Amino acid sequence: MSKVGLVIGREYGSRVRKKSFIIMTILGPLLFAGFMAAAIWVSMADNSNHKVLIVDEQGIITYVDSVSGKSLPSYPQFFEGDDKLSYHFIPELLPDSTFNQSDCTIMIDVDKIFKTKTAQLYYKDLPSAMVSSRIERHLEEAIERAKVKESKALDYKTYKELKVNIALTKTDINAAPENSDHDPQALAGIGIVFGVIIFFFIFLYGAMVMRGVIEEKSSRIVEVIVSSIKPFQLMMGKIIGIGLVGLTQFLIWIGFSMFIFIAAGFIFESGSMETVAAIDGVSQGGELPVDFNTFLSQHDQLSLILDINWPLMLGMFFIYFIGGYLLYGSLFASIGAAADNETDTQQFMIPVMLPLFFSYIVAIMSINNPDGVAAKIFSFVPFSSPIVMMTRIPLHSTPIWHMVVSLLLLFASCFFFVWLAGRIYKTGILMYGK
Repeated sequence: MSKVGLVIGREYGSRVRKKSFIIMTILGPLLFAGFMAAAIWVSMADNSNHKVLIVDEQGIITYVDSVSGKSLPSYPQFFEGDDKLSYHFIPELLPDSTFNQSDCTIMIDVDKIFKTKTAQLYYKDLPSAMVSSRIERHLEEAIERAKVKESKALDYKTYKELKVNIALTKTDINAAPENSDHDPQALAGIGIVFGVIIFFFIFLYGAMVMRGVIEEKSSRIVEVIVSSIKPFQLMMGKIIGIGLVGLTQFLIWIGFSMFIFIAAGFIFESGSMETVAAIDGVSQGGELPVDFNTFLSQHDQLSLILDINWPLMLGMFFIYFIGGYLLYGSLFASIGAAADNETDTQQFMIPVMLPLFFSYIVAIMSINNPDGVAAKIFSFVPFSSPIVMMTRIPLHSTPIWHMVVSLLLLFASCFFFVWLAGRIYKTGILMYGK
């Protein structure tokens, strides 16, 4: 064990001192958060000022003013707009050339909206999803009012009272009542984040094990090393040492993320960024500052964070990461021992990468039905369980014995494949050329 410890120390120490490791450990969470925020902002933000032409030849939601002769909205409360979005109304569709010369950016023809429930949108500047959603909502409200008016048998107030918007709230009868408030698919979405992290860490650090073996083999230094240490000990030392590098990096990321989260909560509470009305059966008309946890609990999407069993989630993450990394890391080490250079590894990588990518695809698909047959089966298969099981752990309906059996199968497979990889490593590490 002392020799294995020396190899672990060398592999670990030589990598954590590299500038690339230090830089990425610090910048990793910042870059990830920055790219996510930028992607959301780019997809949703739209700084353009849109002038919308509503073309209503049949007068469905407009009328012609007898004094000015202009088309005006029958329901102006739905088309008030703002500095970013304004509405104008015309009785006839403009030719393309006239529309291009105008200062309007969007033209919408609503004449077929009763029959097809769609309206044709022409644009010069493509509106963002947020702007399109606002326009759709305004049109829906105006069309609803117009349809009620057309029926003549129902006033709008009665229509609004009769109208029902149905939302399905899913409840697992096997889960505790206090733990069944959130959609299982949303909880599985939290788990898939951890599954994807395991996928990338296994791929990144498993490939690092393979490259390390190839470097030592091509430089012939391994011939000197194996004169004082058994090949199996050398392989285990490299796998464990590089795996500890990955865990160290991830622990730092976790600590850094928790610091940011706590700091955000402190700033939120001290700055009184959010207030709510004090309601005790009857509104008191006052406002009270909200603490960070209360703020999260009041928002459906953010309250998922409070519904996760984080000690179990993080504990299972580390255990499944270790098991998955040992399994795939041993296979990557055997590939490195069987090949003379990185070019030759391509043909051996396919059998190893296929189950890893397949696990990733199954995990993504499992979000739609995290308690389905496929998710349950592949959460027990050792090659896929480190990734797929992470989508099921946030669910309060997942039995503990499922996790226990899954882990037993995973680590039993680890021992077998580590032994098998050790046999391949022992023979292949000294083989060159033919």
